[in-house]
Amino acid sequence: MQNHYSHRLIKHGTLLMLIGLAAGFCLIFSMLGGISLNPIPSFIKLDFPGTTSGWRITHVGSLMNGIMALAIAATMRLVYLPDKQAHRVFLGTAIAIWGNLAFYLFGMFAAGHGLTLQDNRLGEANFAGAVAFVSGVTGAITLAYALVVILRAEPNE
Repeated sequence: MQNHYSHRLIKHGTLLMLIGLAAGFCLIFSMLGGISLNPIPSFIKLDFPGTTSGWRITHVGSLMNGIMALAIAATMRLVYLPDKQAHRVFLGTAIAIWGNLAFYLFGMFAAGHGLTLQDNRLGEANFAGAVAFVSGVTGAITLAYALVVILRAEPNE
């Protein structure tokens, strides 16, 4: 069963990396102020939603979280994890990577960047900020738990 959860985490990490690549196109379109389909000589002017900085964070963060998920999935095969523990590592990591994606996306549309539930020095609180904050904190807690489970695991022999 341990390999089953490792395999599922590989799928989640890979999918998140594909989303990170798509966010890279959003970053380009945000920087250009529209959609350019080079080498086709066309440009569609578009006020792309979000910020260039937010799309950069979403692009890089999603790629890094995908790599993290792949690394944890590979590590799961090197240690002994009972089924229950393997499921917890999978679930904790999956919640973390998708929670981080939500943090990046919703934080981009929050004046306070989703760093707190209330107003902060960066801006006023709003719904997007609350979703970003809860997603980010939930992901941090579940990932920390998953990493402690791995840390306590015995080598797989």
